[in-house]
Amino acid sequence: MLENKEKNFSLFLNKNRCGGCQVCVYLCPTGILEMGDELNMRIAYIPRVKEGKAKYCTACKRCEYGCPDWCIYILQESENENVANKAKV
Repeated sequence: MLENKEKNFSLFLNKNRCGGCQVCVYLCPTGILEMGDELNMRIAYIPRVKEGKAKYCTACKRCEYGCPDWCIYILQESENENVANKAKV
């Protein structure tokens, strides 16, 4: 999970759902994503945020909308609070 407190959003990646297709990497307009060397349960390499580049994420959601596995998504701070509250119930 990448949290950007300055811009009030978080980027989540469900590592085990990722198929390693790299669509998120190609769609990111700021180029903050890259493929890592970590394998998941599907034996696929998963993306990661490049070191020192997290602050450049604009929360445009291109990675989220383009992901065929629905494993990457961005939540605004208000959505984060709703998710946390639902988890407590």
